[in-house]
Amino acid sequence: MLIVQDPDVLMGKPATHALSVGINPALGALPEGALANPSPVSGIVHGKGAFGKLGWMGPLPPRSHGPHAYVFQLFAVDRPMSLARGFALEDALHAMRGHVIARARLDGVYESV
Repeated sequence: MLIVQDPDVLMGKPATHALSVGINPALGALPEGALANPSPVSGIVHGKGAFGKLGWMGPLPPRSHGPHAYVFQLFAVDRPMSLARGFALEDALHAMRGHVIARARLDGVYESV
């Protein structure tokens, strides 16, 4: 499962910019556009991110709002997660509870000027 969030939004909680399951670990890497909706990569299912959007939304901080952090978290789970297209973050967190075997995190910063 991949979760990408911006904790610097003014909404009181992080905005989710990507929420995807079904990423095959045998791929080793995702090709460009793999997180688009719909995904060209077989098996990837997107949940609803901020503003009800599916797929990668990209960094979207308001102009002149300053830099925003983007937290990319990739979770390896011990079983397939069968979530329906458009699932919510809470659904994903519930489904993977007790099944996470590894986690990777990458933090980045982006600013619209």
